[in-house]
Amino acid sequence: MQAIKISPINTALAVADDLFDLWRAHLAGQVDQGDLSPATASTYRAGVRKFAEWVTQAGISHPLPQDVAGFKAAMLKDAKPASVNVWLCGVRAFYIWCVESGRMPVSPAANVRGAKRRGANQSHKRDALTQGEAVRLLALPLPKRDAAMIALKLYAGVRDVEVSRADLADLRTKDGMKVLFVTGKGHTDADTYVKVTRPCETALAAWLVERGPQAGPLFTSASDRNKGGRLSLSAIRAIVKTAFQLAGITELTKTSHSTRHTAITTAIKRGANPLQVQAMARHAKLDTTMIYFHEESRLANPAEDFISYDAGQ
Repeated sequence: MQAIKISPINTALAVADDLFDLWRAHLAGQVDQGDLSPATASTYRAGVRKFAEWVTQAGISHPLPQDVAGFKAAMLKDAKPASVNVWLCGVRAFYIWCVESGRMPVSPAANVRGAKRRGANQSHKRDALTQGEAVRLLALPLPKRDAAMIALKLYAGVRDVEVSRADLADLRTKDGMKVLFVTGKGHTDADTYVKVTRPCETALAAWLVERGPQAGPLFTSASDRNKGGRLSLSAIRAIVKTAFQLAGITELTKTSHSTRHTAITTAIKRGANPLQVQAMARHAKLDTTMIYFHEESRLANPAEDFISYDAGQ
C-alpha cells in the first residue's frame, strides 16, 4: 500500500494529500451519528494539524514511529504533558482511520506511549467542596431543574457530559430502587447506572412534575433559542457556576466537576470501600479510584500529625 505523503495546504500546515479533508468528513459523520462528540472531534483535528505542521517543518515526508515519538519529545519542550497527550490522541485517531480505511498498512503512532504526567496519579486539579459548601449548595432555593441537576451530581457523582446526555427514559427502577442509566465518557450508549438515593429522588421528582412526561432530554433548556432541547455542557457549567456564587463558593479550583469529586470523597469518608466507589464513579481502572483514597488518607491521617518536639519526649 502507498505510504502516507505530507504536502502543504493553503493554511500553511500540512496534510496527507487530501486525506485530511476525507478524515474531517469522517469525523463529521461520526458526530452526526452520535458516535463522537463535537468537542472530541475538534480536539482530534487540532492534534493532527499540530503534528502535520511539525512534520512539515522537520522535512519529513513519510512519518515513521520514531518521527511520532520525536513529535512528542519536541512538543514536551514547550507544552505540558497533558496537552501533548491530547494532541497524540488526534494523531492516533487519524492513523487508525488510515489503516481501517485501507489507506495505510500500519499506524506509525500505534506503539508511541503518551507523555508521563508527573504527579497526575496523586492529586486532582479540581478541589472537592467542603461539607459546609455542599450543604449550602443543596439548600439554595434554585429552580427545580437546577436543584435536581445539582443533587444528582452531588449524590451520584454524575459527570457534566452524563447530565447532558441523560434522557427521561434513562430514569428507571431496578430491583425496587430508582436508578439513572448514564452514557459515560467515551461511551455511546447508556450502558451503566448510578443509584438515585432518596434526597436526590425527591429533587428529581419535583423537577419531573414541572418538566412533564414527554420523551426527550431529562434536563431541558429554558432558553428561547433551545427551549425544550438538550442542555449543552456550557449551559450546565454556567448553571453550576451561578449556584456556586449564590452559595459563596468562590475558589477558582472549584468548578462544576468539583461536585463529582465531592460525591466520591464523601463516599470514602463515610466508609465506602474501593470497589463500591469504583462502581459509583464508573472508573474503568481501580487505580483511578485509588487516587481519591490516597488523597483522602493524606489529610485524614497524615504523618505530620505524629511529629512532636515537646520537651521530655
